[in-house]
Amino acid sequence: MPSTNFNVRLLKRLLLAFWAVWLTLVSATNFCDLAKVLELLPRDWPFASGNVDQVVAATARYGAPAQLNVALFMAVLIWETTAALAFYRAAWTYGGRENLMHVHRAFGVSLMLWAAFMFADEVCMQYPIEASHMRIFTSQMVTLLVIHLIPEDEGPSSH
Repeated sequence: MPSTNFNVRLLKRLLLAFWAVWLTLVSATNFCDLAKVLELLPRDWPFASGNVDQVVAATARYGAPAQLNVALFMAVLIWETTAALAFYRAAWTYGGRENLMHVHRAFGVSLMLWAAFMFADEVCMQYPIEASHMRIFTSQMVTLLVIHLIPEDEGPSSH
């Protein structure tokens, strides 16, 4: 049944697309949050993550200057956007397990982002936030395992 093969590939492609869209939303809310801080958007703009304030609170124990917090946030925003674009490319080009280069690249960029967040959470002692970063890291690892471990071919026919 070729439709089973197609459905498994479609599922895997949709999982890759999910991460692309989700990371796009994360990037968009973070971009708007940064735009509020830079006074490019009004302070009461509702579509914003509030993550700049979390960065400021996290780095306060070390007396980080405002410019460093903005630079760190901009770096994260670029990293998130790069991961989103990598997932769009992986979803668009996915045609099966024969060539997973774009899939591995997308997960590599994104998983390293969440790993970097977990390191930063430890350094800044942001343990409650670390739990959500660990859940996202784990969810992406599970997605990668699904792509690798669920077979796309039918195997022997039972007819």
